[in-house]
Amino acid sequence: MRILITNDDGFDAAGIKSLKKIALDMSTEENIFVVAPKANQSAKSRSVSYKTAFNIIRKNSNEYSVEGTPTDCIIFALDHIMKNKKPDIILSGINWGYNLSEDIFYSGTVAAAAEGADRGIPSIALSQAYKEHKQELNPYLFAESCGSKLCLSLYENFSVALEKTALNVNFPANPLVKYPDCIKITQVGQRERSNFGINIVSKSQNLYTAMIDSISTNRSSASNDDYVNCLNGYITISPVSMCIQKEKSVEELRKVKFLT
Repeated sequence: MRILITNDDGFDAAGIKSLKKIALDMSTEENIFVVAPKANQSAKSRSVSYKTAFNIIRKNSNEYSVEGTPTDCIIFALDHIMKNKKPDIILSGINWGYNLSEDIFYSGTVAAAAEGADRGIPSIALSQAYKEHKQELNPYLFAESCGSKLCLSLYENFSVALEKTALNVNFPANPLVKYPDCIKITQVGQRERSNFGINIVSKSQNLYTAMIDSISTNRSSASNDDYVNCLNGYITISPVSMCIQKEKSVEELRKVKFLT
């Protein structure tokens, strides 16, 4: 099995090292390719370095550090180093912190998987929730213990129904029960508003210095919601499609009487 690995936390992040361990349980080292951003690219979503030159550093025969976004990494890997022999599966992560609810639209981790899925390759984004205010020697141990079995199970069951659909996996900080009983297939949850707000660091007459930061927001409490289940100790798996056209919205727009 040929495996392509990327992330949005950066080439040297601990999570991608754990993901490589998972991949090694699924395949052999010569069939595992790592193409990841040189620096942290969190919340870059599916942005690309459009008409902007960027450097790619070959670390060894199968590993590349890219001065670009997670989506740049997937495009480079599929159009260049794996052009003639595509990967069987793309694994993106393991992200430090969960990607739940509308987080997925900001996440570079999920975006990389979405790019792969759009190009017809089974793609899985993996994220790890962490324990607030607690130091852990390796917060990815649970993911490492069951990640290969989970990913292989999903890969072997990809079907036409999942065409051009990425799978978004979130590992809980405190697993409720043992694998695989802790798995929940969930829908993507919703918040009352965006998870991000603006902090004004300083300002003068004509200059603002600002920072985007996360804020606490209310989320849905549906029983099949990814956020609710992950925080309750379950591994959540949600299908994510970039085909976002809504039939009801299209029908409503067709009713509009445009001014003449």
